Amino acid sequence: MNSIRAKLRKLPPAAVIKLLRKIFSLPAPAARLILNDVTRARTCHLPWIHRVKLNPHQNQDWSGCWIGENVEKLDEPALLQRIYEADVILFYVHGGGFRIGSCTMYMDTNIAWIQVLKEKYNLNALIMSIDYRLAPEYKYPSPVEDVVRAYEHLIQKLGVNSEKVIVVGDSAGAALSLEMLFITHDPSMFEIVTEDVVDDEDDPAAAAAAILTELPRPAGTVLISPLVTDETTSESWKQNQKYDYITQYTAKVIKKDYFEAVTKGQKEPQQQQVLGIAKLETGFQAFLSPQVLMYIGNREVLRDDAVQLAMKAEQDGVAWHTVIEDFVHDWFCVREVVKDKEALKRADDVFADFCYSSIGGSVHQNQAYCGSRVYTPTPRDSLLEAVKEEASDEEEQEQEDDYTDSTRSTSSVFDDFRLSKLSIFENSSRNEHVLPVVETPPGTLSSKRSADVVFV
Repeated sequence: MNSIRAKLRKLPPAAVIKLLRKIFSLPAPAARLILNDVTRARTCHLPWIHRVKLNPHQNQDWSGCWIGENVEKLDEPALLQRIYEADVILFYVHGGGFRIGSCTMYMDTNIAWIQVLKEKYNLNALIMSIDYRLAPEYKYPSPVEDVVRAYEHLIQKLGVNSEKVIVVGDSAGAALSLEMLFITHDPSMFEIVTEDVVDDEDDPAAAAAAILTELPRPAGTVLISPLVTDETTSESWKQNQKYDYITQYTAKVIKKDYFEAVTKGQKEPQQQQVLGIAKLETGFQAFLSPQVLMYIGNREVLRDDAVQLAMKAEQDGVAWHTVIEDFVHDWFCVREVVKDKEALKRADDVFADFCYSSIGGSVHQNQAYCGSRVYTPTPRDSLLEAVKEEASDEEEQEQEDDYTDSTRSTSSVFDDFRLSKLSIFENSSRNEHVLPVVETPPGTLSSKRSADVVFV
């Protein structure tokens, strides 16, 4: 099996996309069986992983793992010391359509984040990677509760200063991260009670434990190909399904597994809250962190919905920074779909610059990140070819029916987004919206790339 996994990692991007498209369309148990084996931590990863497993005899708040250099065999006092001494804590929520995935599924990517922060800014980073309950066994809001409790544990029980916390989520994990920020900003609107906490008049401490209090915002938030709506009618859904591994059929399966079915005559339940962030028009400053970085693919179906959210948040005053490359869904985490490894290096540089800036550092304006929108497209001739695959009769009919139903004429917001970038960078050339020039801090690898923006 190890040899098969090694061969899979060497597949060309088109073959990886085709494989992922098939995996994501499978029933959850089969999809997990395949994906968990392919993404299982390798021997070289083990020293970086300190697992936190739920104990049925203890009232634990979260499960998952800490990811950091040589953390595997640390005892509890030594681990706590590492947590308190860390310059940056990345609170990470994995993707997988709420149905599949694990806290160690992107170990190469996670290690790359830690290493680039160390190499570029001499920052010691730890990742708190969350495992949450998966659909269809656990539907909404169970995964949200798990993420909320984990953040509460980090801030309140461990006492970690939120000013050194960066929340990171990819795909469905980004959706869970957004709702966690929304809920913990105003918990009076929600009732989050875990299954093992009951209302007991004889145990006031247990009852008090069930009450969620407002938690401080993290210093920054990184959203990677975020899932922000359950609608599939945007222009990018029509344009990019031939490139991406997320399809109309996949979207339908995810929605069916994650949300309770709506019976005839029943009102739409509050389930849509988690995928209703895109419907907000204002109020983003209240629950988002002071700075947000988003990675999105120009060839992914979720592009337009994510870009529209970014535009509204910016108009609401959020310092939102966007990186767009001509790749498919979740390319910043699923690096096997990216042929241009230089693009990944640029993206990692932006990630390091953003984290450093979010916790109070000053980034040189000539580096990859410049405090405003970042757009680093690959050349036209490297665009992905459409990935063809013969679908099953059922899947083909599902996709055809869904596409026919999506007849609402929706102009892409992507062109508006690119035009708005032009005005931003015209202002930047007049010394507006650009971070001040400072000397590169010790241990920093200075970037030789210009801050010019190229539009496709």
